[in-house]
Amino acid sequence: MKTVLFRLMVITILLLTGCNLPAQPAIPTTTPAASPTLATLTETPQPPTDTPAPPTETLTPSSTPTETATPEPSATPTPAPPTAKVIRESNCRIGPAGNYALVATYPSGKVLNIIARDLGGGFVFVQNPEKPEEQCYLLEKNLEISGDLALLPRITPPPTPTAAPNFTVTFWRFMLCKDQYIAHFKVVNTGDSQFRSAYVKVTDQKRKETLEQSLLAFDLYEGCIVAKNIAPLLPGGTGYVQSAPYKWDPRPNKHTAVIMLCSEQGLKGVCVTKTLEFQDR
Repeated sequence: MKTVLFRLMVITILLLTGCNLPAQPAIPTTTPAASPTLATLTETPQPPTDTPAPPTETLTPSSTPTETATPEPSATPTPAPPTAKVIRESNCRIGPAGNYALVATYPSGKVLNIIARDLGGGFVFVQNPEKPEEQCYLLEKNLEISGDLALLPRITPPPTPTAAPNFTVTFWRFMLCKDQYIAHFKVVNTGDSQFRSAYVKVTDQKRKETLEQSLLAFDLYEGCIVAKNIAPLLPGGTGYVQSAPYKWDPRPNKHTAVIMLCSEQGLKGVCVTKTLEFQDR
């Protein structure tokens, strides 16, 4: 009985399946999208309308460049700066007078650049080309000047130093030391600054002979012996300077003495010079 029922079910299923099988391929009912036209397929995309088209011309550079033009030389050449050749040894100071501080002492033959004129007094303002920081006043009569000073600016000197050094000097006496005569002078510091070195030059006017020497003290001598050490020579103080030894008896003759005292050792700083004539009495 079960076998008969199973066969009936198989037959029923086959019949139902056969009724649903298509006799031909099914035709799609959806409408296909429209095919692109030939114009659409061959159209080249265009750049945006706001983008400028690239240039099609080749720029030709100018035949005459303007940035590399060479300026024409000036018609008037720049004159060489005036120079000063020292014809005798000279002190160069920060001001146009002997009471200003000493900057340098230049020997004969030294050549300096003149950078300005003084307002008066016969000085010029110079610069040492080898030491540009050395700028000072030189007495014009001690120089041989080349060039036109009229083109230079004028310069106003600094105020006169308030503590101006000064001294007085008198011949004291000749002293005999080891069979040689030495001239001794008495100096009094009448200024406001001390002295630390001295220079003494004496000339026998009859024999036309000159003796000179430098000193680092103002000692009092008795013959060949130092009786009192005096260094430095303070303001208001009294000191002594001596000549180099004479190799002859100078006492009957007239003499000229040049005495220079300086505020620093080695004849540097502010220096003051006095000249006098003397003779042993």
